[in-house]
Amino acid sequence: MSNEQTPVTNNNDVIADHFDELRQIELEGYELAVKKARNALFLVAGLILFWELYASYRDAGSLDFTVTAFAVIVSGIFVALALWTKKKPYTALVSGIIAFILYKLLVIAANGYIEGGEGIVKGLMSGIIFTVVIFVQLFRPLSDAKELQRAKEEKIAK
Repeated sequence: MSNEQTPVTNNNDVIADHFDELRQIELEGYELAVKKARNALFLVAGLILFWELYASYRDAGSLDFTVTAFAVIVSGIFVALALWTKKKPYTALVSGIIAFILYKLLVIAANGYIEGGEGIVKGLMSGIIFTVVIFVQLFRPLSDAKELQRAKEEKIAK
């Protein structure tokens, strides 16, 4: 007679490991959605910088310092928000949406001030497809960003 003992596996550990693996896969999905939103914020920064400088050069024949400074500052804000998505994804995306809305309102107001009613319509309609695409790219991952931020905060709290 041998006195061999069969190892006893703890089913709770197996189940916990399985749930941890599922949670990790879920978090990776959230991170992918946030990455797309981060790329959208970088795209906004680049396009704002390009189009503001292009419009300034087109209208004045040279780059205006005020417009250049404005374009660099606004683009810098969107780059900073894109980088912030790595630490606080939900907060950064909400801030990015608000910043983009404020930028569009400022463009509409500036066009209205310079060109009157026609400028307001021009400001509303300029880049309408771009605006819709950016809003979709920023709004769609909001729930994923919220979950990812919550998971990061829980991890820090532990």
